[in-house]
Amino acid sequence: MSGRAPRRPARPQRPPAQRVYDLPRWRDLGSLGRTKSFVRKATEVHGGREAVVKHCADLPGQRLTRFQRIRLQRFHQEALYMHRMTGTPGILPVWDIDGEHGDRPRWYAMPHARPLADALDGNSTLLDVVAHVAELAGTLAALAEQGTYHRDIKPDNLFWYDGAPVLGDFGIAAIAHMPAGLTRQGEGIGPANFLAPEMRRAAGPGSGERADVYSLAKTLFVLAHPRRGPYPPFGTHRVDAEEFSLWSLGGGNATLALGHVLEAATQHAIGDRLTMADFHAELRAWLARHRADAARFTPLGGRSFRRGLGDPALWDRHHRDEETTRAMLLPCVRRIAEALTGDPGAWTEGIDHDNGDSTLGTYDWQPNSEEGFVPEGVLWMATHAHDGRRVVLEAVLDHEVCFLAEAQRGGPPWTLERQWGHTPWHRARMPRTNDRLRELTDEVVEWIAGIAPDTRTAPDRPVTASRTPVTGP
Repeated sequence: MSGRAPRRPARPQRPPAQRVYDLPRWRDLGSLGRTKSFVRKATEVHGGREAVVKHCADLPGQRLTRFQRIRLQRFHQEALYMHRMTGTPGILPVWDIDGEHGDRPRWYAMPHARPLADALDGNSTLLDVVAHVAELAGTLAALAEQGTYHRDIKPDNLFWYDGAPVLGDFGIAAIAHMPAGLTRQGEGIGPANFLAPEMRRAAGPGSGERADVYSLAKTLFVLAHPRRGPYPPFGTHRVDAEEFSLWSLGGGNATLALGHVLEAATQHAIGDRLTMADFHAELRAWLARHRADAARFTPLGGRSFRRGLGDPALWDRHHRDEETTRAMLLPCVRRIAEALTGDPGAWTEGIDHDNGDSTLGTYDWQPNSEEGFVPEGVLWMATHAHDGRRVVLEAVLDHEVCFLAEAQRGGPPWTLERQWGHTPWHRARMPRTNDRLRELTDEVVEWIAGIAPDTRTAPDRPVTASRTPVTGP
């Protein structure tokens, strides 16, 4: 018989108390979404209006953590501010607010507005997107004059109400004459792709005087590309970078002009960035110049974010081409990195324009649009620098795929030391395509093996290939 004392029976766990969301003036109809149970659909008991009632996530009186106390303070600030601003054009109104708890309301009710992205249908064009964003920029410019900054501009917080775009969710705003900094030290305050560099951590400087400009410009890009995905490319908008391209939206050179506005609005340095008032003025000037050319702009529902890939079958093929091509590139860039640095993991993926990344060679690209050669996709990989040298390996996709490599020195800024390719165009995912890439890799590795650490080789003359598919073995 065991000498162990018998275990005590486990104490039964009480299920958490079910929170009641019904209010005297509003009948609860359930959660609005899956992630925030405290944001509820409701109908007015006497008037019948359909609303969204936002309750505080953490009830006073409970044992709250420091973060929960901060979150509760945010809610009070947001509810009071939005109630005070009701009737202001461009801000989602508050229909009703908790009057029993003074300056610490526990709920407020607002119209059940449509997301702005849903108000842009398949017949909308870039002109509509810019017009709506310009209205919001005007609202934000007026708030900035009062010392108020939203700090969380993204598509999820923009709505369509009463025939106009409006701002919602001021939960982390810096509001004039109210306590600022209602975020934890080191806490992320929004999706990084939309946030200005200085606001990617709550400890960032200031209240975000020009952060809203950055975020609104990024939001414009996402709204204009509904099939691209929920997040914009990271970093400063670059008119010369394929991932920031606007040309598929139509409008000819109009999109290039808008790209320069977005580039000025997303500068990394705060002082180099447009103010919200300037951003508003530039968007209005762009609209005034190009509104008469509405027929030149492509409906948002009439194309995907890549040229010629509006057909779902073509998009699926392109996606599989990219995935397979990337899988082909990985062992090759590892092999090159090991030859150059001794470490097969010493490489990065993706273009970093702030680091001066670009291809430097001369290539015989054949124009495929009004803007010249615009590929459907680019896959970029580069080794870490070693003895002042790095090697770039790139795949360019445009129905078919070709590869190129460059040895670059001294960066940033980088200078071209040698280039290989581009290889002949070939159908993606084919065995011979992989053969071409491996042959290119062999040439690069052989070159690395033949150079001394301090040798500087004069750049080779550019090697070009015609834009015709390979038909022979």
